[in-house]
Amino acid sequence: MLSLGPGSACDVCLEPFRAELKAPCSIPCGHVFCFRRDIPCLQHIAHHTCPLCRKPFQERHMIKLHVDLDSIRAPSTEGMPVPDNAEESARQLQKRITGVANEGATEIQTTQLTEECRAFLAKVSKNEYSDLRTAYRMLYYMCQVKRLYVDQGRTVNQLTRNVETLTQEADRLKAAIEASKLEKRRLSAEKDDLSLECRKLHEQLDSAEAQMLLVTE
Repeated sequence: MLSLGPGSACDVCLEPFRAELKAPCSIPCGHVFCFRRDIPCLQHIAHHTCPLCRKPFQERHMIKLHVDLDSIRAPSTEGMPVPDNAEESARQLQKRITGVANEGATEIQTTQLTEECRAFLAKVSKNEYSDLRTAYRMLYYMCQVKRLYVDQGRTVNQLTRNVETLTQEADRLKAAIEASKLEKRRLSAEKDDLSLECRKLHEQLDSAEAQMLLVTE
């Protein structure tokens, strides 16, 4: 059963849900993200796979949820205690994102870093660490684009293998057709030889019949 608590936010853009501008939208796996007519967050997802559980979904199966979000009041962040070492954590996360951009990282490392950034930013006020939020979004979309390229590469490789298989099959069929043509020509030549032999036999038979008539007379 869906439950939206105070301060519930989209896991893509990290912004809280709102009734119209950023209405919650559910996909078949049950995870909920914001829906906007101009720039829906889920349209940025590579190959339409859930960014949390990686299950595929189709756009026509997205369901806009009608929830009275106005009655859900998020607690004010004013006066809330800042997490211990928040500044240092933000600095380290920013440094790691810069390292990924400059040096690269594996998919597991970037996914882990994305989750750590998301978890950290969910604990602080949305007005804080704007640079880190921007870097997080860039890292998130970079991961999606990288996954898209990897998936496209796999598709291209599979299509290349299919083309090679079809080319080999076409070559085999061409060879079979050429062999059939040769066999047809051979059989046609044998038919001509048999026809000639039959004519000779008929001629010999006619000659023999004519000689027998002369003998009997």
